[in-house]
Amino acid sequence: MPEQLPQIQADVTECRKSIPAGGRAAISLPVLPAAGTKPRSSKRAYWRAGVLILVNLLIIAHIIQWLVTGRTIAPVEPSESMRTLEFGEINSGFVFFVLALLSTFIFGRFVCGWGCHIIAVQDLCTWMLGKMRIKPKPFRSRLLLLAPLLLALYMFVWPAFKRAVLFPVMDAMKIAHPIWLDRPPAIPGISTQFVVEDFWATFPPWYMVIPFLLVCGFACVYFLGNKGFCTYGCPYGGFFAPLDKLSIGRIVVDDNCHQCGHCTATCTSNVRVHQEVRDFGMVVDPGCMKCLDCVSVCPNGALSFSFAKPSAFAKPLHGGTVAIAGSGRPPYDLTLTQDLILFALGLGLFMGFRGLFDSVPLLMAAGLASVGVYALAKLWQGLTQSSVRIQNLQLKVKGRFTATGALLSLLGLAYVGLGIFGGIVNYHRWQGDLSDQAITVGFATVFSPNYTPAAADKALAEDAIRHLVLGGERANGGIGWKHLPKTLVRLSWLHSVAGNLPEAERNLTLAIERGQPGPDWIFGLARLYMLQDKPAMLGKELYERTLVKHPHLHDVRLALAQLELQTSNGLRAGELLSVLLEDDVEPPLPHQRVRAAELLIDCGYQNKALEAMRAAAAAEPKQAIYQAGLATAQFYAADPAEAIETMKKALALEPANAAFLFRLSQMYEAMGDPIQAGLARQRAERLMQEQQTEPK
Repeated sequence: MPEQLPQIQADVTECRKSIPAGGRAAISLPVLPAAGTKPRSSKRAYWRAGVLILVNLLIIAHIIQWLVTGRTIAPVEPSESMRTLEFGEINSGFVFFVLALLSTFIFGRFVCGWGCHIIAVQDLCTWMLGKMRIKPKPFRSRLLLLAPLLLALYMFVWPAFKRAVLFPVMDAMKIAHPIWLDRPPAIPGISTQFVVEDFWATFPPWYMVIPFLLVCGFACVYFLGNKGFCTYGCPYGGFFAPLDKLSIGRIVVDDNCHQCGHCTATCTSNVRVHQEVRDFGMVVDPGCMKCLDCVSVCPNGALSFSFAKPSAFAKPLHGGTVAIAGSGRPPYDLTLTQDLILFALGLGLFMGFRGLFDSVPLLMAAGLASVGVYALAKLWQGLTQSSVRIQNLQLKVKGRFTATGALLSLLGLAYVGLGIFGGIVNYHRWQGDLSDQAITVGFATVFSPNYTPAAADKALAEDAIRHLVLGGERANGGIGWKHLPKTLVRLSWLHSVAGNLPEAERNLTLAIERGQPGPDWIFGLARLYMLQDKPAMLGKELYERTLVKHPHLHDVRLALAQLELQTSNGLRAGELLSVLLEDDVEPPLPHQRVRAAELLIDCGYQNKALEAMRAAAAAEPKQAIYQAGLATAQFYAADPAEAIETMKKALALEPANAAFLFRLSQMYEAMGDPIQAGLARQRAERLMQEQQTEPK
């Protein structure tokens, strides 16, 4: 190595010149091989890799099983706990998260190191970078370490705090809540949902999977260091890290430690193992994920996993200080002031990246924002320091940018600009939401024939429209991206409030063309036709077009059958109703099936209606609505005595159903029994009065 010393000395001199007051060197220096043997490979790494591969294979098998069978176990994902907190649904994700938290409290962060599919991706990226002779240096920030905890509190604590504390206190003090603060719904009750039919319902679109893995895997690892996403972006780590400090499961050391540093060289969690065991007798860094690589490679067998005092209560050895020569942890990459500024900018980037193009989910936005903070830090260093590096790439030397540095600086500016662009668009959409929520006029009033908008509601609607249009696609005068169908529906509503029915019609038509419409969208568009005095035939044509594209919208089919019946086209109405009753792909709901039978009776197909209701009642004898539907069919099929008995069965299943009692009263009237008819009517009226006086 003597021939390398002049170059090393020159690099050291240049590095010292580039260090600002109180700062760190930005240039990577060659490191001479340490004396002694090289660290051996960790045997635990192979075992852990096998476990993580198995975890990912199980995830793939889970998805395949759902695709094949249409039903599967609910996602075993901690984020599913949000449904438990919001709706009281105990699911697989909630159970797994609770067990993972309990496990961490006892054994430390084993679940992170041995059971997380994102850890597997990050470790794979680290291994691949290692094959390219790139060992990412961890980015060290004080405040960015708080991001996982803040995300965890936002996801899992904030909703419960709003429901249990904030809103009750505001209500007790008679404080009106701000428009932007939504009142959480009351938990309807505790239920279980361990089996689901729509496995992907709570996940982002499938096409975001690869970008998510690239951001949270390669980008976070390369720029932030191995397990960079865990350190700065994972909300679950926001709970696991504090619990690890209270855990009794620790990596401990005995007297055989010679401070060779093999443990630190092998650690993939950026923990200074040799320093921590020397200063505390154990690893106290909550970033330790109990991979056990350090235990495996220790040449003297000095390290082991054991139960010991929680690190939160561990005191430093050596006279109560760890400030012995060379023992301090690596300094942060930013001054405290820089950290504060970049953390605030990172929060802004997070708000900009979240929901970008209506696709980026929360966790991916956290990863993107963390990388954005790193990019801002390097851009600042590029302006203030003479030499700057990003891992293996030299950006600036002796005050001059390299070609690579110039290109990466432009890319960094574009990256940050994308986050700013997303923030501006999201701001306009948020402002549009606020104005929309401030509108007080009701749906029935807006869609009444003689509606005239009030000045205040019209102003709010126009303000909301202006912001939402600005947040939309350029073709319609915006600066953002295409609106989702649900936003187009809201724009249709806002234009209706403002009295601009043609624009309301245009937006609702676009929503129906772009999305998966529900019957309310279709009926809403038909209502807009009517309010503009357009021919009734347009509504009928709308229903026909809709059923061609969406044949399982049974409410639309019922509405079309009723239109055909009103125009004396009973044959066509009967055909439509038969298709509905025979749909095995997406069978009609009970009320749709009964309504179809009633319309068949109106068409003159009493026997067909009776057959349909008998089949439904036989298949589900505990469905009161089917018993009532069968009674109606029997009554019109000239069998009123049997109809009365069947209606009594329906009332036995639902004694408080006033509609059933009114129907029974009509049957007694038709049978010539006014006494029983009167008694049934009185019971129905009494029930309706009781229901009207019940507290809401």
